[in-house]
Amino acid sequence: MVSAEINSWKNYLTNEDYVYLVQYIENIKNGVSNDKMIILVGPGRSGKTTLTKHIYSYLGDEMCGVYCCMYPGDIIYDENIKPLGFLSGINEIFKSKKDNQAIINLIKYKQSFIVGTPNIERVNKKLLEYSKIIMMTHIF
Repeated sequence: MVSAEINSWKNYLTNEDYVYLVQYIENIKNGVSNDKMIILVGPGRSGKTTLTKHIYSYLGDEMCGVYCCMYPGDIIYDENIKPLGFLSGINEIFKSKKDNQAIINLIKYKQSFIVGTPNIERVNKKLLEYSKIIMMTHIF
């Protein structure tokens, strides 16, 4: 089962979101594909970055990579694509159909991603169809 750090998030997420998150992480750990990207949504100091650090710590460098959404095509050319990618810059590409489609294609081909944003309204609507939104409502 997941680490104590990840388990502690049960206190801050809905039961449905916590169960989904744990299954998502365990799927990655066990080589099982996920069919959605997780978007952690909440204001500053709601734990988005801390949660991703806990997931990274649990899965380790071999399983996790950090990628920039500004250049989603670069992920394809990375010779060491990791099973879980943490994306940064998701808000900046909301208008770019090409970049959003690149991310959607990666999700369709079973690449798992987790991204955080304070502005869900800035995420492309088409991309949201391939995402599970987890609301981060607790302020630390």
